[in-house]
Amino acid sequence: MRVEIVHVGGRYAERVVAHLSAVSPGNVEAYQVPRSLPPVLDDATDYLPSELGAGEVIIAINIHPELLLEIPHVVGGGRPRALLARMEDPNWVKPGLQRQVTQACAKNEMESACPKPFCSLEASTPAIAEFCQQFAVGATAFKLRITAGKVSAAEVVRGSPCGLTSFVAQELVGLPADDSLPEKAGQLHHSYPCLASMSLDPATGETVMHASLYMIRDSVAKALAEARSAGG
Repeated sequence: MRVEIVHVGGRYAERVVAHLSAVSPGNVEAYQVPRSLPPVLDDATDYLPSELGAGEVIIAINIHPELLLEIPHVVGGGRPRALLARMEDPNWVKPGLQRQVTQACAKNEMESACPKPFCSLEASTPAIAEFCQQFAVGATAFKLRITAGKVSAAEVVRGSPCGLTSFVAQELVGLPADDSLPEKAGQLHHSYPCLASMSLDPATGETVMHASLYMIRDSVAKALAEARSAGG
C-alpha cells in the first residue's frame, strides 16, 4: 500500500514522513503545500500537487480547509481509497469541515477519518484497516514481555505515525515491570515529546496532548496486565 502525505511543513510533519518511510520504505510520498494562503481561494487545485492520487491512502496534515475539501474531488475515481485528515490540534479540522470532507469522500467512494489525535485512529474500514496493519499505526496498543521482573521486550502493535509510540516502547525495555510502569510511560511521552496541541478541545474538555498521554498510559497498563497474566 502506497501512502501520500500532504502537509505544510514543520516538525510534526517531518516526524510523520520520516517514521512512516522507515516502517515501509519506498511506499511513502510527501508533498508540501503553502502554509499561508488567502481565506478564500479562486481555485484550490492550483495549490495541490498535480501528482497527487498515485497512492491508496492520502494523509492531510494541517492544510488549508479548501485544499482538504478539494482532495476527494481531485482524486475521485482514481487509485486513492481513503483520506485521513490529522487533528493533532482541534483547530486543524473544525466540525463543519469534517462533515463536508466526510460527505465529499463518500460521494467519491473513498473511506475517510479525522482521528484526534492520530494515535486514536480506529481500523474501522477496509483500506484504513490495511493501512493500520502495514504501518503499525492506530489506536495505541503494546505487547510486553517480562523476564526476572523487568520488561525484556516491548512491541508496538499499533501506535502513532510520528514515532512517539516506538520511542516509548524502546525506552520501556529494562525498566521494572511494576505498577509504576504506566506512569513512566507517561513521562517518556513528554520526553519525546508529543507534539499534539495543548489547546483545549471544546468537544472533550481536554487537550489533544492529554488524550494522547492517557492512551499511552492506559495501553501500557493493559499490556503489563496481559504480560503478567501470561506469565511474562
